[in-house]
This record gives sequence, C-alpha cells and structure tokens, in this order.
Amino acid sequence: MYTRHFFFVFVFFCFSYSQHAISASTVIKDYKIQGISGELEKNVELYIKQLIDEKTSKALKRHAKSQVEMSLKALGYYKPTIKISFDNAQQLLIVDVERGPVTRIADINVTITGAGKDDAEFMSAVNSIKIKQGDFLNHGKYEAARKRIESQLLDLGYFDAKWHEHKLAVSLKNNSAKIIFNVDTGPRYQFGDITIGTETPAEKYIRSLAEFKQGQPYKATDISDYNLALSSTPYFASVRVYADIAKRKNNQVPVNVDVLHKPANSYEVGGGFNTDFGPKVRFKWTKPWITEDGHYLESNLNVSERQQDISLGYTVPVDDPNDDLWRFSLGYKLEDGVTNDLYSKILTGQLQRQWLTEDDWVRTAFIRRDYETYRIGEEEQSAKMLMPGISYAKKDTEGGTTPYEGYQWLLSAEFGLEDMMSSTNILRLQLQNAWLNTFADRHLLYLRANLGAMLVEDINDVPLSLRFYAGGIKVSVVLLMNLFHLKMNKVV
Repeated sequence: MYTRHFFFVFVFFCFSYSQHAISASTVIKDYKIQGISGELEKNVELYIKQLIDEKTSKALKRHAKSQVEMSLKALGYYKPTIKISFDNAQQLLIVDVERGPVTRIADINVTITGAGKDDAEFMSAVNSIKIKQGDFLNHGKYEAARKRIESQLLDLGYFDAKWHEHKLAVSLKNNSAKIIFNVDTGPRYQFGDITIGTETPAEKYIRSLAEFKQGQPYKATDISDYNLALSSTPYFASVRVYADIAKRKNNQVPVNVDVLHKPANSYEVGGGFNTDFGPKVRFKWTKPWITEDGHYLESNLNVSERQQDISLGYTVPVDDPNDDLWRFSLGYKLEDGVTNDLYSKILTGQLQRQWLTEDDWVRTAFIRRDYETYRIGEEEQSAKMLMPGISYAKKDTEGGTTPYEGYQWLLSAEFGLEDMMSSTNILRLQLQNAWLNTFADRHLLYLRANLGAMLVEDINDVPLSLRFYAGGIKVSVVLLMNLFHLKMNKVV
C-alpha cells in the first residue's frame, strides 16, 4: 500500500515538474495591450516589444510592470493600475492598463540672468518652448525644452552659462507638476582671430570666405556656413572649421581652420553598359590649382554610342572662388534618338562673369556661341547662334546637408539676333522656383515649378536645344510641378 502511494506521489511530482519545465520554457512571441489607445498605447508598446523572445516568469512580470509604469509616467500618468498575465498556449504577453488620473502642468517658472536676458535671438528661442500651463505632463517635452535652452546657449556663444536649477517637480497628491528653469547665461563671446593650421596658397580665399569679423557676436551657424563655403571650393579634399572654446579669453573665442589640399591632378574613370545606349565610358580630370591666384580647370567626358557629352572649363576666381569669378568653357554634346527619335549635335563655347549682388543673388552675365545640327523626323537642319544673356539665382536652406526648410530661384533671359551672327531672332525667358518646408515636425513638402517662354517668328527656325518640351509635345510655354520630393536640387 505504501509502495503504491509512494509511486503515485512520485508520478505526480514528475508530472508537476514536467509541466513546470514546459511552462518555464515558454517564450513570449507576441503581446496584447488593453485599456489604452493612441499615444499612450504607442509609448507602452515601445517598452513591451523589447520583451519578445523572453521566457515567461514571475521576474518577467515584475519587469514588464515596471516598464509599463515608466512609459505611462513619461506621459503624465503616475497612478495607473496595471495587470500583467501570460497566455502560454499562444505565447502571448497580456498588458491590461487602467491609466488613472493625468498629471497637468500647474506652473512654469523660467528665470534668465546674465547677458542672454537682453539677447532677442536667445529669448525668442526660450519663449518658443512648447510647454504651457494646463498641458498634460510630458517628460519628453520637458527634456526637449531644457536641451533647446542648452543648445541655444552653445549656438550663440554663452560658453560660461550655468544652471542654477532645472527641475520637474511632481505632486502625486494634486496630480500636478511644476517646471523650473533658472539659468545664468554669463557673457556672450565674440569671434576671435582665424588661425589656419597649415601653410596654404589659398589663404586669401580662406579668409575672404568668412562672413564674420573679429569682434562680432559668436554664432555657431556662421561657423558651419564657413565650413560649407570652404568645402564648396575646388581646392580642398577636406575642411575642418571649429571654434576653439577651450582657448577662449578676453570674451573672444578663436576660430581654427584645417584644410587638406586636393592633388595637383585628380582623375576619375568609370564605365558601364546600357541596353539603350550600349557601352559607356566616363572620365573626369580636374586641376584645382594652376596659378598663384587659384585658377582651376575641370574636364568631363561621358561617351556612349548614342549619347555623348564632353566639356572643358577654365575658371578664374576674382575674390570668391565660389561666387565671384570668370569662367570659359567649351563643350560638345550628341543625342541620337535618345527621346522621340530626335537627333542633335552641338558644339558650344561660353564666356561668363559670375558675382553676388548686395541681396545675395548669384548674378551671371554670359555670352554663348552654338553650332548645332539637328533632325526631327527625316528633316535635318543646322543653326548658328550667338546668345548673350543674364541670370539671377538664389538659394537659402536651413538644416545644412539635410535641409528641412528652404527655397531657390532661378531667373534667366537670353536673346539672339540675325544681325548678330544668329540664324534667327529669338528672346528666351525662364523662371524656376523650388520650395521646401516641414510640417507636423516630421513631414517634408517639396514644390517645384519651371516656367519657360520664348518669342520667335517661326518655331521651326529654333534649334532643338533651345526649345521647351513637356511630355514630348513641342510648346513655347512650359509649366511643370512636382509634389512631395524630399531633396532640393542645386541650381545649375
């Protein structure tokens, strides 16, 4: 009898141990969140989904509950009721939440002392903080507000700023919170000397491209714009511009510039095969420093059987190698049946003078000589055009290499006269505009419009390269608009 009882107890123990082992080996493969929705549910989900593939256990329940509590506190819910359970059969983690009362902002106390209190730009950033009395408490917005103040202090040169207090005080009894920001900005530093780390023949251009002067109030965006301007020149393989904050003194911070020159000659070679154009060869040669004044040369060759583009450009900088210069270029272009069985062969030469206006428009005056042979269908024609013209371009963006806001304009006018070595009389006008903006903090809207018009006696006398096309239809006025592109194209 005792033997049977012992056997029964032994079997029961083994069965229980087996069931426990099976339960212990169950892992979470999915989760279900109940009782909340919207932003609360999304925030809880960010924490809970990290528990996928974890084994079910009492310790996991405790951990999951603490994670949910943390995610709810971040959005102002400090008194939730949370139940965590497992459905082992479905390997499911179930989170049941009763969120409880929400905590609201009862008071915001912002105190600014030091030079920053009289700085309109700094105070504008402080006043734009997106927290107001009566709002639901959101820890993320509190941290964002604190970081915005700290970021503006650094961006505007308040390098000696000190926090007296930054605090988020929560009253569980009253379901309320108080935010305190108390900072002494100290003095605003100014730009000091520009120090060039290596000997370079481009020192004149390095100094001329700085849009700030010694003694002007410091601004980090001026440093980044300076870095971008130097990087855009043809001379340097790499550029590093930085404010040496550690060596600040006498209310000024020195600016250091380190550059690495490009080789005396640079070559790029490429190639490929296209089913439409056949074999393709690409070659580029640049010589970034020809004379002591920084003359530079660039040539490009892109050749396939049906499409060829060869160009050579020689540039003479005046004061600014990016925007104040003379340029002479020669080019040859062939397109044979690339679109709509059209044929065009052009030999061109152009002289242009480019410089900035007082309103920061890039103004380009040019004169171009074209020899073009073209064919539409079976009829082959040729034309010689001498085209003087002028263009104005402007581009302004926020966000550096990944802009989130900006615009660009290009306006151009050119003409040709039969009495001035041209095959026909023509006036050609063009307007291009692009606009980029961010809305709802995460969506980019990009709009672009191109408008072209020309005045000519007979459209058939106009060389193929000077005509406007839209959708393959010959027109004299073109309007194109593209929506929801995420990148602005550089004006050419």
